[in-house]
Formats: sequence, structure tokens, C-alpha cells
Amino acid sequence: MNLKRSLFAVTTAALAFSVVVLGGGYGLRAHQRIRSGRPDLGLVSCTHCHQGSLNKMPWAKARPHHDSPGGMVLSPDGKRLFIALDDKDEVAEADVATLAVLRRAKVPGGPFGLALDAQGERLFVACQHVDQVAVLDTSDLAEKARVSVGVRPTDIAFCPTRGGERLVVTNSGSDDISILSPSPLAEVARVAGGREPYAATVVDGGRCVYVANRMAVHDGQLAPPASEVTVLDPASGHIVNRLALDSAHMAEGIAAVPKKGWVLNTMIRVRNLVPITQVKDGWVMASGLAISQADGAVTQVPLDEANASFSDPSGVVASPDGRRAFVASGGSDVVTVVDLDWLNSWLSRASPADRGDAIMDMAFSYHYVLARIPTGCNPKHLALSPDGSRLFVAERLDDSVLVVDTASLKPLGRIVLGDGGRNDPIRQGERVFTRARYTFQGGFDCRSCHADGHVDGLSYDFDGSGVGDNLLDNRSLCGVAGTEPFKWNGRNPTLQFQDGPRFARVLMRTDPIPDPQLDELATFILHLPPTRTIPWDQVGKPLTPAQQRGRDLFFATKRPNGTPIPRSRQCQVCHRPPLYTNRLIASVGTQGRRDPKEGFDTPHLIGVGASAPYLHDGRARTLEEIWTVYQIDDLHGVSSYWTKLQLNDMVEYLRTL
Repeated sequence: MNLKRSLFAVTTAALAFSVVVLGGGYGLRAHQRIRSGRPDLGLVSCTHCHQGSLNKMPWAKARPHHDSPGGMVLSPDGKRLFIALDDKDEVAEADVATLAVLRRAKVPGGPFGLALDAQGERLFVACQHVDQVAVLDTSDLAEKARVSVGVRPTDIAFCPTRGGERLVVTNSGSDDISILSPSPLAEVARVAGGREPYAATVVDGGRCVYVANRMAVHDGQLAPPASEVTVLDPASGHIVNRLALDSAHMAEGIAAVPKKGWVLNTMIRVRNLVPITQVKDGWVMASGLAISQADGAVTQVPLDEANASFSDPSGVVASPDGRRAFVASGGSDVVTVVDLDWLNSWLSRASPADRGDAIMDMAFSYHYVLARIPTGCNPKHLALSPDGSRLFVAERLDDSVLVVDTASLKPLGRIVLGDGGRNDPIRQGERVFTRARYTFQGGFDCRSCHADGHVDGLSYDFDGSGVGDNLLDNRSLCGVAGTEPFKWNGRNPTLQFQDGPRFARVLMRTDPIPDPQLDELATFILHLPPTRTIPWDQVGKPLTPAQQRGRDLFFATKRPNGTPIPRSRQCQVCHRPPLYTNRLIASVGTQGRRDPKEGFDTPHLIGVGASAPYLHDGRARTLEEIWTVYQIDDLHGVSSYWTKLQLNDMVEYLRTL
């Protein structure tokens, strides 16, 4: 009898539990379908909508800071080296003879670019995190003045001009260039650059300044990209020329060549529309050096060899006699020594066809590459002593500066700034992110497409769905924590899954990244903060009237006449705050002829103002084009009632996210 009662009780409890579970599941599914406006939606996690606070994201939490060297500049007498330590908010001064750090000064705001006046008395510092330029007195490293410039200044150049002394500042986040008067410190002009002005060099004693723009732009989805070299007259503030580095991106290093009238640019020759299957043949990315001559002619030559690549070329300097150049390859941990005399001789006799084909000849570099100098991890910025006898290499992820004798090309020692962060998993993941050893012949690394974790503004032909099909826009890695699944088709649930064996097969064409390093890589990516798209002095401030009107449109549930907007077509339903995504596949009428299916992962919008182009294949060059050129039947949000002014307001609001 007791057994029968027990069986009855267990059976009754099981039935009751099943009813609760099935009924609860049905109710939850109904709730999700109603709130999303998606009657087709299956059961998904509650966290798709209920995302929690941004303050709980990995990138919002405290992390270790390191003595990562950024920009460097030598005193006119060559005895002192000033080093920007942006992650520590410091500038260090080192003795060139003893390689000892003499002093450190606190410079708030992420000091990155440095310049000295002609006498070496004033040190000018570009502070990228607060959009300012600071001036330090080199006698005591005390700060004397500050001025606001554009968004995220990365480099600064001092030059005398016919109109007086000037400072030229590259504002990478606002795509413009500030021209300052050093005394009194004030902005006298601001001009439009290319996309992401990154580094500057003075030519002809201040007659003009050449600016390297790191990212490429392209006119139309299937047009080859080009990075710009902006040439300006610092005296008048006028742009005098815009040179195109065809099929180039990541052009972040620039140097004038004395006695030859050249300007050198480091660059990656990118062939993003070539199928990724060609990675193994070296066709997708190749490291190169662009030579801009006084007549405006631009010639690109390779830095790679037939069976070895030297990825992420960044810093470049030329010797005072104009005979050699030194190029830092951040992904390969080497500095390449280039024979400029040989190149000068070749340029004097080369035909236009020879010049155009040079970048594609992987055996060509054997003629002018004199040596490869091994360095520590992630060499970025370079500096030469005034007499050209010593080369200083900022080993960014080792917290040190390598010193090289330029005659023997042998190391003389190191300026040790920190411990390299060997016990910091975030720093270890950054090393994986910036090293090309995991890709075929070291052709590229993660940073080659994701500078600072962000985007390169290009679309690529991945062959997962067939060669020539499914062109995909490169997506930012900044602020991706909590936005899984990844990839435009939403098939990758974690970063380890995204960057593991499949990534190796499709893109790297090598063995997968080992699991311990893969975990470190994921840790680094999850700690990448969103890209700031508004000036620092506007952060935390109330929205402007235009931005508020745009926000009202974004969160609108009704048209102006009171007609309800279907939930599935309300902006905030798919792009739900605080991550501005519901992490679901959505169909918004953007399927192309070569796309295998309709429906793409809903991207997060944090930092969207800096991640052009847009849509899954990058066809929309601007935010505006999403709702003008490529909107179909109000499928991508109901926008048909917007006026041009309202569209402008929406764009202004999105740029604040």
C-alpha cells in the first residue's frame, strides 16, 4: 500500500512539474514573441533582451596598466630620449648614454604623440584619450599649458613656417588635422584629412607637412580601396595635395627622406576582393613601402619576401644622409633596413609599368633589403639620433626600447620601462592578437584588419559559401563583450569558437591557435572598450537638441499620425539598449544576389559612428545610406515618414552611442 501511494505521489508530482514546465515554456515563448514582434521566434535566453548594466562588462572593470612605449622624440643634442607611456598617463625621459630612465612626469589623458621645439625646451604631447595637446617644460617636465583639438590625436609635428612656429596634430577619431600656434598655445585652423589621420612628417624645413591616414576609403562596394596622404601648408592651413596609396590600408607610418625629396609611408597592400583562398599565395595582404616623390608620383615596393612576410609595418625613419630607411614590423618583431640608394637608382630608370608592378613582385625586396633586425614584442614607433648613429625601437608589448647601432646593426642594449605584463592575461592576449606567427608565412595578424581592435573599413570575400559569394563587412571587436553570437550568420557562440579551428581553416591557412593562447586572445578581445566617437568634452553631457530628436525617432513606437509602428520594425526592439542589439538573426531586406540566405546577426551599435561602411556586406558607405539607398519597404525600421532633417538627427544620435 505504501508503495502504491509512493508511486502515485511521484507520478502526480512528475505530471505537475511537466505542466508547469510546459506551460511556463509556452508562456515564456509567447512573451518573447510578443516583445520582439517576431511570431517565428523560437525559445531564446532571457538575456537577449535583459542584458544588465554596461558597468558589468569586462571592458568596464579595472585592469592592469603597463609601461607601453608609444611615440618617442630625441633632444636636439641627442642626449635625452622622451617616451610617451599612454597606458600609464606618463612621459618618461631616458639618458641615451646610460639607457637609464631619469624622470617620469604625469601627463593625464593617454600621451601618445610627441614633438620638441627646435631648442628642445618645450615638449608637445598629443593626449589621445582627452582630445588635448599639452606642453611640458623639459627642464622640470612640468606642464605649462593645454588646448583642445580633434578627437583622439595620435601624432604631433613641430615646424617653423613663414608665418611663425606651428604644430600639426593628427586627429584620428574626427578625420581632421589641427594646426596650432605653440605660443600662445591655440588652435588656428582645422582641416579635413583622409580617414583616420595618424602620423605626420615635416618636409623642406616646414614648407609642407605630409600626413599618413591609417584607414582606406573606397568609392563603391566593388572598388579597390585607397589610403590618403594629405599634404598641407602649415603656414596657411591649406591642403595643397591629396595623394592616393592605391589598394593600401593601415598606412600608419610616415617619414621624410633628406636629400632625396621623398616621403615614405608604411602600408599594407590589401586585396580584400580577392577570395580568401588566395591567402596561401600571398595575394590578400602584403607589407609594403610607398615612396612619394616631389612631382607627386607614388611608387609602392614590397617589404615581404617570396616565402616570408613581415606583417604590420608601422614606424619608419630615414637616416640623415638619406641613404637608409628603417621599418618596424609590429606583427613579425623585426626592423627592416632598406637601401634607399638602390631604390633611387632603380626609380631613375624604371618605366611606369615597372613601378606599377613592383609591389606584386615578392622577389623584388632582395635587391634593397639589407637586413632584418630582431626585436622584442610588437615594435611600433622608431626614432633616430640626430647624427643617425643610433636607432631607438619602441617594443610596445615588452615595455622597453631597443637601442641599435646603425653602423653594425647590432643591439646596444635596452631602456627598460616595465616588466612587460607577463602575468597579465589581457596583455598576453594582446600579444596573440598582434603576432603573425599563427598565419600562413606570417602574412598578417588580427591587428592587420582590426587596428586597436576596431575595423579597417573593408569588406572581404570569404569562401565559406563559395568563391565570389557572400561578401562580408569587417566588424569591430571593440565592445563586443556580451554581444554573442558572433559572425554575420550568428553561428559562433563564443570567441574561442569564432577564432579557433574554423578561423584557422578559412583565414589563417595554418594550424589553429593553441587553446591556452586562444583563451588569452578571447580575454583580450572581451576587454576591448567601445570606440569613443564624440569629443571628450561631450562625454557624459546632455544630448544636443538634434541628438535628442534623433533619440526620440530611435525609440518611437508610433508614427506622427498616431499609427503604431510594428514592434519588429522599431529600432530599439532589435537594437535594444544597453548593448543596442538583441543578439538575434533578423531579415531587413538587405539580402544580395550572391548571399546564400536572408537574415543576418543584429550588430551592436556602440561605436557605430566610427565603423563605416555598413550592412553585412559593407554596401552602405554612410549611416544615411542605410535608410536612403538601401531601405526596402520599411523593413529596416519604419523610416518612410522621416524628413531629411529627421534623418540627420537620427545619424547625430547614433554617433553618440
